[in-house]
Amino acid sequence: MRRNKKIIFVILITTLTVIISTACAVEQSDFRGDKSSDDGKQADRGRFLTAVYLQNNDGNSLFVNLEGEYPFTGTIPEGELYDEDGEKIKEQDLKNGDVVNIYGNGIMAQSYPAQYPGITKIERTERANQKYIQEYGHYLDEIFTEKDPAQLPYLNVCYTDKLASVAVMIPESLSCTWTYKKNGETTTITTDAPHILQTEPTEVTKLSEPMAMELEFDEKPESVQILSWDDSLLGQYQDSAAGIPEGTPVEVQENEKGNTEFTVQPGCVYLVQGQWEKGTVDYGFRVSAE
Repeated sequence: MRRNKKIIFVILITTLTVIISTACAVEQSDFRGDKSSDDGKQADRGRFLTAVYLQNNDGNSLFVNLEGEYPFTGTIPEGELYDEDGEKIKEQDLKNGDVVNIYGNGIMAQSYPAQYPGITKIERTERANQKYIQEYGHYLDEIFTEKDPAQLPYLNVCYTDKLASVAVMIPESLSCTWTYKKNGETTTITTDAPHILQTEPTEVTKLSEPMAMELEFDEKPESVQILSWDDSLLGQYQDSAAGIPEGTPVEVQENEKGNTEFTVQPGCVYLVQGQWEKGTVDYGFRVSAE
């Protein structure tokens, strides 16, 4: 039964990702404003989308694109948030239902909810629109539901290339030891999976040169370790794990968002081990060489 639930969850997330990917593909038409600059290229400062800001009683917040009608998150730029009169305000001045114009580079990460990392300025144009609260408030309940303590953290591998900002969900963990309490009872889940070189890890992308990537968990881990192998080793140890070489440790660092950053190499397989108070979870993915 637990396996069936996991399959249903993966199908749901995949479906939502397809919906958001479609929305992101037409994102260009959702932006308005001055589309030109002196050199004929689109000026980021002239591009904006109109959205409603939603916030629940726990302080969780998101935006909903009023033209594309999809939810997204984004960092409110410090010192670049303005009210209806053009006066600077602070993030805590935004209230549920406020309508805003959001300026930036227009690149949405393909995840659910979508992510807009390139916001440069926000202007409030209307306060507490009750119609939009009623129409789109359901996104707060859907996205910020209380998580089942038995559910393992999920992982998105994020990167930005010349075309878009992308978030690839790693749908299944490899192995875990996870202890949680529910209804007063403490339960420990332990799974033992094959070595990553004996699996078919999710392909994040294909590269011709190294690239910086970011690990985004829905629950921030206490620590993260990463090991890598050459992907030519995949499939060579199907009969036995004996002789599998040790992985090469990958240098990691924490960025300003608190996420783990590291540099991936083309043609490598990566094992990510996250450590939480409840236990450890392993994830795997592949970056192929072009």
